Amino acid sequence: MYNFDTLIKKLCSLPYETPWLEFKHNNYDPDTIGKNISALANSATWQDQQFAYLIWGVNDKTHEIIGTDVDFLSLKKGNQDLESWLRDLLSVNANFEFYSTSIYEKKIGVLVIHPAINTTVRFKKTEYIRIGSYTKPLSNYPRIQEQLWEKLQKVKFEDQIALSDLSIEDILSLLDIEPYFSLQNKRAPSKKKEILHYLIEDKIVIPQNNSLYSISNMGAILFAKNLSSFNRLSRKAVRVVQYADTSRFNMLKEDTINFGYALGFWLCTWF
Repeated sequence: MYNFDTLIKKLCSLPYETPWLEFKHNNYDPDTIGKNISALANSATWQDQQFAYLIWGVNDKTHEIIGTDVDFLSLKKGNQDLESWLRDLLSVNANFEFYSTSIYEKKIGVLVIHPAINTTVRFKKTEYIRIGSYTKPLSNYPRIQEQLWEKLQKVKFEDQIALSDLSIEDILSLLDIEPYFSLQNKRAPSKKKEILHYLIEDKIVIPQNNSLYSISNMGAILFAKNLSSFNRLSRKAVRVVQYADTSRFNMLKEDTINFGYALGFWLCTWF
């Protein structure tokens, strides 16, 4: 869930491209995209950013929204879909999603890239970094490489962002607040801002610098009303299988518990 209209207009208002932001018009060269994903993911960690962005349909000099002619999902490298080709050549920790949106009736392509976690993101076994608006091999900058590795050792999956650009109403529609308070033997406040205060204090919710909020992976996994609302976390839903006996050959029934673990655990016991 992204408010792309607000996000893209805010990014376009920046005076320059940054280590975590790249604008393109219609340049969909596969190798360039792969290098940029590596560089932007590593730079997001280096610069302590929640996400990095590669945006098509914006002039990289003036930041004017001009639109793009190409649908990323239709692109191919040889006979292979471009996205599949990129994932094959990027390291397994490369985490990105492509979205298409429209601003001022002009098509915009957005690649949302998550920060590198645990280790650097590599393309064709090479690490890249953004220096200003340029993509360079990380090995050319040993001091930055050292800084990046220091930060990689501190990054935790639980603290990463599951969804961003959310209002208070969005958060309350996505998270089940009752188990958050009941499991701590606390009474849930009646006011939304008071609820938000507790969630921020426990890093379930993270304030952004645009007056909106993000939900952390920890918050989503524990308290999601439906893990399918969090694209990258849906595969972490609990799957419960009942067998006829210990041989596990005769399955009686199975179910997937899409609630967050704080509530889903108790539902599993009633299966």
